[in-house]
Amino acid sequence: MPLAGWTRKPWYLLGLMAAALMIVGVACGGDEDTDTEATAAPAGDATTAATTAATPAAEPMEPQVLRVQLEGEPGTLDPQAVTDTDSISVVRQLYSGLLRLDEDQNLTSDLAEVPTLDNGGISADGLTYTFSLNDGLVWSDGEPLVAQAFVDAAKRIFAPGSANFYADFYRVIAADGAQAALSQGLADGVEGDALTALEQAVVDGLEVTAPDDQTVVFQLNSPSPIFPLLATLWTIFPVRQDIIDSAGDAWTEAGTLVGNGAFVLSEWNHDEGVVLTRSDNWHRGPALLDSIEYDINADSAIAFLAYQEGELDVVKLGPAELVQVRGTDLEEQFQAYAQLVTIGIYFNFDYAPLQDVRVRKALASAIDRLEYAEIVREGSQLPAFTWVPPGMPGYDPTLGLQYDNAIDTAKALLTDAGYPDGAGLEIDILSADSTTGVLTVEWLKEQWEKNLGITVTVTTVDRASYFELRNASDYQVTTGGWGADYPDPQNWLPLFQTGGALNSGNFSNADFDALIVSAETEFDNDARIQMYLDAQTIMIDQLPFAPMYHARRNILMQPWVQGMVLSSMENNVPGDLFLDKVFIEGRP
Repeated sequence: MPLAGWTRKPWYLLGLMAAALMIVGVACGGDEDTDTEATAAPAGDATTAATTAATPAAEPMEPQVLRVQLEGEPGTLDPQAVTDTDSISVVRQLYSGLLRLDEDQNLTSDLAEVPTLDNGGISADGLTYTFSLNDGLVWSDGEPLVAQAFVDAAKRIFAPGSANFYADFYRVIAADGAQAALSQGLADGVEGDALTALEQAVVDGLEVTAPDDQTVVFQLNSPSPIFPLLATLWTIFPVRQDIIDSAGDAWTEAGTLVGNGAFVLSEWNHDEGVVLTRSDNWHRGPALLDSIEYDINADSAIAFLAYQEGELDVVKLGPAELVQVRGTDLEEQFQAYAQLVTIGIYFNFDYAPLQDVRVRKALASAIDRLEYAEIVREGSQLPAFTWVPPGMPGYDPTLGLQYDNAIDTAKALLTDAGYPDGAGLEIDILSADSTTGVLTVEWLKEQWEKNLGITVTVTTVDRASYFELRNASDYQVTTGGWGADYPDPQNWLPLFQTGGALNSGNFSNADFDALIVSAETEFDNDARIQMYLDAQTIMIDQLPFAPMYHARRNILMQPWVQGMVLSSMENNVPGDLFLDKVFIEGRP
């Protein structure tokens, strides 16, 4: 049942029509429980909430410094390698891309004109996209930014050994033959030099060119109804290949990294903090802030105390902190808004007991999602039974309801699977060492032991190790999820395709795969959405992932923070899609 105050607003997608391709949405990523920590009381808009939108009345006198919490050490600031939302929050300040989505969720120009059929940016067959760069673009160090930087970025997406699951979204620019050979090689278990050769062939066969300094051309191997959205993501942000070649692995460190965003990297004290300062060379003009200071801290209680002491300007609230805010003066600084996020349980099919769908269904059925949402998370989450969240095309509220606290069914399934009263079944849950992550897995352990009688252990590691272990399929069960990068089910369902880089549980289903492949090139939007709905039905029945909740975000924001724009698809830091608009006014 929906939580009180949950609201949602329909998203929509306009396909490639006779005139142009236009898609509406906001890009953002999230893939781990604490990355999308979102507890709520009053409702926020399910898409974008423009809060405190303002412009300074006069030149502010106080220092323009925004101090925010970052829940974990950025794994990398390399845009072609980044996958976690801690890193994405920072990367989005350091770089700009070809296109972007504005505050009203409209696809718009960033570094290049939006391609259409009318302006020649999209070919008649829908296979060639030509982006004309704006005049006068430069990097943060003042050097000219030319089209070759996007060709270099595209090659880095597929570089041998890069293992970035976002590469799967960009296979449409790979040469058909090379991509097919790599896919077959992965299916055959090819390793070592042979695999490297197949990966390099994909790089060599990329259909991305720079005919001149102002023009980037993407030749697709098949028509794609969502390609313009891919042009908004960090994965295709331009890079300085000369600095990468000269500095090696150190190219992303402070003093070396050169971007083209609103801010530059001034300090990176690993595991402690990051400082960004305003760029004088951003193509949209200087940001209003002088700097952004990120305090790296996974403990929501400590961050809450820092906020109360005036040491942080914006903070996300965990369940305990939410309780402390209610009924106090801090409620005046409280804001809540929905996230296009689903969090739940990943099952690893490499672990023999979990290869039995009856075991997966028993585990999915033996938890009380409403208890978790209303008691464990203080009435703050929406219990989830679907992968695609409310507010997204392809959302179906009827899916997965058979798993709603069905304890008797779960016990019967375990008995049929050879584990009567849970005897003989042992499960280990991998968790990131964060407030919400630990809270969640300890609750799962209690639920499964009480309701099923199985033996459950918990392995807790730091966030960086969590991502490393999960991406390497080195777990039995873990929690996590996904946040929308763009509002289309294509951003959700292909993640569980056979061989998909994010498919760490190694789920494989031929009928599911066939639907995903068919939907990729279907321009009849109704038919395409139905294919994804059918694929989601298979996924919910076979359970590579058991949804637990759709996330909301609760924050406190100091009254002197102005111009903040909050979004349902932001990353780790509240408002991080539009921090260039923020300013400080009236700080004591």
